[in-house]
Amino acid sequence: MLALFRQNLFINSVLLLPYTIIVRIHSLIYPKVYVSSELDGWFNCSAFSWMADMPRTQAVLAILIIFIQAVSLNYILNRHRLALRPNLFPGVFYILFVSIAREYLALNPILLGNVFIIIMLVNLYKTYRIAQCSGAIFNIGFFIAMASSFYFPYIAYLIPCFIGLMMLRSFRLKERFQYIIGAFTFSYLLFALFFYFGLTPDYYVDYMKSNLSLPQITSSGLQIYLPLTLFAIAIVSVIFNYYPLRKKKSIQSQKKIDILYWLLIISPLMIVFWNRLDVYSLLVLAIPLSILTGILIYRIKNQLLSEMLHLAILVGVISFHFGLFL
Repeated sequence: MLALFRQNLFINSVLLLPYTIIVRIHSLIYPKVYVSSELDGWFNCSAFSWMADMPRTQAVLAILIIFIQAVSLNYILNRHRLALRPNLFPGVFYILFVSIAREYLALNPILLGNVFIIIMLVNLYKTYRIAQCSGAIFNIGFFIAMASSFYFPYIAYLIPCFIGLMMLRSFRLKERFQYIIGAFTFSYLLFALFFYFGLTPDYYVDYMKSNLSLPQITSSGLQIYLPLTLFAIAIVSVIFNYYPLRKKKSIQSQKKIDILYWLLIISPLMIVFWNRLDVYSLLVLAIPLSILTGILIYRIKNQLLSEMLHLAILVGVISFHFGLFL
C-alpha cells in the first residue's frame, strides 16, 4: 500500500482521503465527541458545544481536516525539496500519528490549531533569501497566535520560528518588530472583539491565566503509554538519523529541515503551558515528526521492509482502536 504514495501524483494525493477513512473507520462506526471545558477557551467551548450532539459530524470533519492537512504537508515537502524525490509519505504518517489513540478519533482543539501551524510553516519557508517578505513575516506571528487561541501552548512556537527566520535570512530589526506585531495584532483584535461582546474575562482569565499553570496528569494506562511509546520511537529514530536526513541536500533544504528539528525540540516543552497533561498533548509533535519520519522511511532502500513496517503500524493502530489489544 505504501508504494501508492511513493510518487507525487494527483490521483495518489486523492487516495489519501480513503486512506484516512480506513485508518479512522472506528470513528464513523462508533463516533464520540470531544468534551471541552471552560479552560479550553471560548473558541473551543463554542465550537464543541455547538457540535456536542453531532458525534458523527465531528468524525467526518476530523477526517476532512486531517486529509487537507496531510496534502498540505506533502506540498511543503515537495515544494521545498526536503526529500531526495517527491513523495507523499509525510501525509501518510501524519494521518497515522494523529490517529494512534482512540481518543484522537474525535475532533479536538489541537487538530484545529494545526491548520494554522501548517499555514505558518508555509509562510516561514517562503521567506528564504527573499528581499521583501514583510507580509510573510507578519503572517508567521499572526498564525501562531491564531493557533494558540485553540491550543494555548502553540504560542511557544514564536521561539523556534524566530530562530528559523534567523537561519533562513538576514533577520533585520524592522522585520523582528513585524514578526512580534503579527502575534500582537491577532491578540489585540481578539481582545477588541471580546471586549465588545463582554467576553474578555472569560477568555483572558479563564483561558490564558489558567493554562500557564503546571500541568496535571489526567491520562493513565495503555491509552497514554502506547501512543507515548510509538511517538518516542519515532522521535529517537529521526534524531539519530539527523545527518542522513540532511545528506545530499541543498543548503536551503538543510536549513528547512533544521527548522523542523527545532519545532520537534520545542513541542514537548510546550505542554508545561497547558492545564492538563493527557493523551492529546502528544499531537503537538505530529507536524514536524510526520515530515521527518516520511523523509526517513523514503530513504529505506528495501521497499519490502518499509511496506512491512507501514503495514504493521497500520494494522496495529486499527486493532488498537477496536480494542483487540486490550
